[in-house]
Amino acid sequence: MIQGSCLCKSVAFKIYKETRKAVICHCTMCQKSNGEFSSYTKTKLSNFKLTQKSSLRWYHSSKNYRRGFCFKCGSSLFFQKIKDAIDIAISTGSLKKNISTIGHIYYQDKKSKLIIGKNLKKFKKSSNGIFDSYLFKIK
Repeated sequence: MIQGSCLCKSVAFKIYKETRKAVICHCTMCQKSNGEFSSYTKTKLSNFKLTQKSSLRWYHSSKNYRRGFCFKCGSSLFFQKIKDAIDIAISTGSLKKNISTIGHIYYQDKKSKLIIGKNLKKFKKSSNGIFDSYLFKIK
């Protein structure tokens, strides 16, 4: 099991079994909600449990996706499909365990000259699920 939370711990959760390895996203939405880039893992909803959600709020960031955040401390925590969600993407910064990183998405939108993981796979747009088979088994 991996535990995670927002900065003030008003939103807390647990992940069971497995997650996808982390992906660094440079899309405009991640830049605006998190800064220069974001790092997310993903797990099936059946492997995920909110244990504290008193300050969790959802923002519909696009037609198809919503982003979960803590309204008390401002931590950006999740993003998820609005319809027919079977999984949830989780900010790796909110986790109490390190998840290894497998690649970059929306790399052409990268703003700085900062080099992060220069040997990682780089995609101009979404990886269209390519990274979903790279699993991190929770022990």
